[in-house]
Formats: sequence, C-alpha cells, structure tokens
Amino acid sequence: MICMMNDNVEGLSFSREALSNRSLFLAQLNDINIYVEDVRKEYEYEEIFERLFENNLNIFSIFPLGGKEAVIKGHQSKGLRDSNGKLNIFIVDGDFDNLWDDQKIISPNLIYLTRYNIESYYCSKEAVIKFIRSFLKCTRNEAEAKIHFDAWQQSVRDGLGRLFVLFAIVKRHRPELPNVKLGTGKFLDENGCLIAEEYENYYQMVSQEIGSTDTHIEQIRERIHTQFNGNEDDKVLSVICGKYQFESLCRQLRGCCRKNINREIFRTVLISNFDIQHLSFLKDKILQLMADNLLESNSA
Repeated sequence: MICMMNDNVEGLSFSREALSNRSLFLAQLNDINIYVEDVRKEYEYEEIFERLFENNLNIFSIFPLGGKEAVIKGHQSKGLRDSNGKLNIFIVDGDFDNLWDDQKIISPNLIYLTRYNIESYYCSKEAVIKFIRSFLKCTRNEAEAKIHFDAWQQSVRDGLGRLFVLFAIVKRHRPELPNVKLGTGKFLDENGCLIAEEYENYYQMVSQEIGSTDTHIEQIRERIHTQFNGNEDDKVLSVICGKYQFESLCRQLRGCCRKNINREIFRTVLISNFDIQHLSFLKDKILQLMADNLLESNSA
C-alpha cells in the first residue's frame, strides 16, 4: 500500500539532502512498519502517532511483539527493511536502560523512549485539567484548584522517585530480586502517596542483599541528573514507570473530587491530550530514517 503525505508539511524537518528531493519524497513515500512492545495497545500508538505527525502522514501499521526482548529479537531478525523495501521501526521502553548506555543496543531503527515507558508521558497537567473540567462540569480555574496537580507531581517526584532509585539499583546489581513488578498495590496508599513503611521494608531488603546503598543511591541520582533533559522534575519523572504515576494520580483525584475515576475513560482522555511535544524526538528520528531510506533507495 502506498501512503502519501498531505501537501501541508509544516513542522516536518529533513536533512539538506532530503529537502533537495522533497517532491520525490512526497510522491513516493511508502508505508512503514512500526513494532512496539505492548500487546493490545495498538490503538494508543495510532492515536499518539496521529497527534505527533498532525495527520500529515498516513503510514502506520503497528505490530506489538509482546515485550522488549521480543522487539529486540524482531529488530535483529527483520533488519532495516522488509522484503518490499518498507522501513522497519522498532520502539522500546526506556526502562532503566537510559541510565546506562552499556545496556542499550545502538541501531538507527531501534528507538528507546526517553522515559520509562509510553505511559510515563501521559500524566500532563493540561490533559488532567481537561478531564476534570468535563468530569466535574466545572470551569478551568475550578478544576485546576481542585486537583492540586503541582503538589501531586512533587509528591510523586519525592516519594516514587526515591522508590525507583532503589528499583534501579536492584535492576543494575541484582536483577533477580523483585523490583518494579511488585506493583502499585504494595507501595501506594489510598491517596496515591508512597507508603513509608513499605518503602523502608524494601530499603532494608535491598541493603541486606546488596550492602550499603548510600553510594549506589548517589550514583543513580547523578546519572538521572546527567542522562536526562529538562528540569529536575522531568528528569526524575523519566525514571518512574507510567503505571505507577497513573495509579497514583487516579487515587489523588478520587480524594480531591470525592468520586471514583473511571480509569479507562481517564486514560483515553490523557492519551488524546497529553503534551505531545515530549515525543518530538520520536518524530524527528522517524522522519530522518524515512528520508535516509528514500535517498539510499534512489541511489541504489
């Protein structure tokens, strides 16, 4: 299937070589194959890519492979292009790999998310305000005053940030020990805050298994500071699993609004409204790969 770009390509950027072949690029752009980790999340990625490319590209066939290892194996076996010459793009969660470059596979068409996982981008303030305004049928100012978003985000940074530093230490030094998959139910109270006692119990377990954690904690904090972009809040939030952030926010909003939050509806609203600019790096990489692939095909 041949898929075209619309004439309106404002905001799309290409290398100098690609710009010189722009008309050819627009006329002959083929579909590309996108492989992701999450099964049954194709609709989320479709929504995200439609927003990211502002509906200027109709290119997406999304194939979930069931986890990072499966995507990496697919990348190794399928290569840069399929048998029809279509470009293969493989997208994997950042997890804790973004803290240590030696854990990442360097390949142009294997793209690591800059945050822990795709859900780690969802909980942005404007998206939450939009949901609450409709949910409570109130004004924007009333919604913003009700949700205390900034205070919640600070709580997540301070509480879950400390927990995920421990998870990162375990993942690096003793990956066989339980870590992130212990789940939100163990560590979050009814208001979405970190349960201090559960954190302390986990801290003691890690200390017994690994030894003194002080040096490791400082090393992780330093790597968070140097390996990620943005302000300090953005940097810390980048290493916190989005599922923890989302569940914490749901519990926070339930307390603020005194109503249960329908998680499926809330998640859908967030996907449609979170700050898409945080994924601009993904757009840039895909466009550059497409441009390079076209130039290479034309020169062959």
